Amino acid sequence: MSNRTRKNRYELRKKYRRRRLIAFFSTLIILLAALFVGISWWVAKEKVAEPVTPKATAKKEPKQVEKPKQPEQTKEIVRNQEIDTYLKQIGFSGTAVVVREGNTVLNKGYRDANRITHVKNTPDTVYYIGSAQKAFIATAILQLEEKGKVKVTDSVQKYLPEFEAHITLNDLLHHTSGLVGHTEENVATTPKALVADIIKQGTKRGPGKWDYLDSNYTVLAYLVEKLSGESLSEYLKENIFKPAGMKTVGFYQTFKKEKGASVGYYIKKDGRYSEPSLPDLSQLFGVGNMYMSAFDMYLFDKALSSRKILSENSFQKMFTKGSSSGYGMGFYVDPGSYNNHGILNGWNVSNSMSHTGKTYVVLFSNIQNNIDSFGKVNNHIYEILNK
Repeated sequence: MSNRTRKNRYELRKKYRRRRLIAFFSTLIILLAALFVGISWWVAKEKVAEPVTPKATAKKEPKQVEKPKQPEQTKEIVRNQEIDTYLKQIGFSGTAVVVREGNTVLNKGYRDANRITHVKNTPDTVYYIGSAQKAFIATAILQLEEKGKVKVTDSVQKYLPEFEAHITLNDLLHHTSGLVGHTEENVATTPKALVADIIKQGTKRGPGKWDYLDSNYTVLAYLVEKLSGESLSEYLKENIFKPAGMKTVGFYQTFKKEKGASVGYYIKKDGRYSEPSLPDLSQLFGVGNMYMSAFDMYLFDKALSSRKILSENSFQKMFTKGSSSGYGMGFYVDPGSYNNHGILNGWNVSNSMSHTGKTYVVLFSNIQNNIDSFGKVNNHIYEILNK
């Protein structure tokens, strides 16, 4: 066989093998493509047959933003509307804060903060809180006890030698001291002068009988300064206001400088409003010369209830009745709630929180006498919340 013939046969075999390889790979590609199409069809069929789960639906819902939904009528919205309507009906003028289980049901201002300029009351409006200030003084004394600087069972004489020996700090805190007390005058004074006059006036009876008296807490406020080495305003700022998150709070010297300061009013018999005169508020040291917003009062209540500014032991002392009056330390202890009140010429405030710490109702008004009983208003709001 010639070399040429062998070469031709070799070329034919080589060409034949190449065709076989091409045919093999072509067939393989067709089979793989058919397999891919078959699998895709099967998966698609399974997806169509697969039941729709709540989870799958939840993922698709956020994308449907073209048609905004109307808000649901939740309990909070219904309660807000009912309380709002009620406060308008009774002519409430001020700011109301209602918090239930961490939800702010209401934080709203009503009517005018200033009846001449017609500036409205808002959630940022500030009001004098009157005797509700006593709760802050009681808190400060209990804090100082926790720091080992005083004991509420101690005689006041231990810290103020001129005081009668049988009166304890507990007597002052519970209004059972028997003191005659200081008579307020419309002149500037100092804490030291106030306490000196209280000591000079003496007692009308021995300790034990409840007799609500500002002078009890004036002495306690003075002791806060004496035991802490700070002014009362500075102590409260660092140990109560800041930890509680209170930002719109202060004392009478700066009240009129506040952008949201309310004007206090009194309604005369003929229906006209007047601005009652105020005494020199240095006379109300520790017992009525503080101001704040209604929401700040809620923050204070919440800090107490959560044990943020008092220990459990101190909290229990504060909210234990000290007499048949139901007064604890700065608060009245009622069956379902803790309450305190405050009135200053032109202003009227009511502050309440449930024993459980789930409900807070704060009412700050800049009309002193247009509502007969804020206690009844407070109770009605609780009834609405409990429906």
